[in-house]
Amino acid sequence: MTFMSTRKCIGLDACFLKGVCRGQLLIAVAKDGNNQMLPLAWAVVENENTITWSWFISLLKEDWRLGDGTSFTIMSDMQKGLDIAIKELLPACEERRCARHILANWSKNWRGLQRKKQFWKCARSTFEAEFRENMHELSKLGTGGIKPLLLCLKR
Repeated sequence: MTFMSTRKCIGLDACFLKGVCRGQLLIAVAKDGNNQMLPLAWAVVENENTITWSWFISLLKEDWRLGDGTSFTIMSDMQKGLDIAIKELLPACEERRCARHILANWSKNWRGLQRKKQFWKCARSTFEAEFRENMHELSKLGTGGIKPLLLCLKR
């Protein structure tokens, strides 16, 4: 089974390489029909920026015949330059943000175990009415925290 015949969601991420080989590892992954991780592409670059993400996505687009991005979703964590590269090379794809990274950014100013638990209830909501109810419960933990969270979601 391949990515193209199953779920159409690509996760893009990067990590620092330390040790003998320095730089950053860019990776694209998906899940196959058996719900297993399927690496689609990876590359080692000197820096993570719009140029390297554009180069990486252009190769991914060509190799996997992604066209303009119609009918699949990209999930990322708001990497440097990644948003620009996606909008330029895959303008029709749907974009989603990694909930763990949204929580990390939001938690810089809004801490607490109750807020964290309620955030995950919001993130795991399966329909809009449930999401609204969970967001309402989250707002009870502090009125100022919802607006910054919604801003994190829109980035």
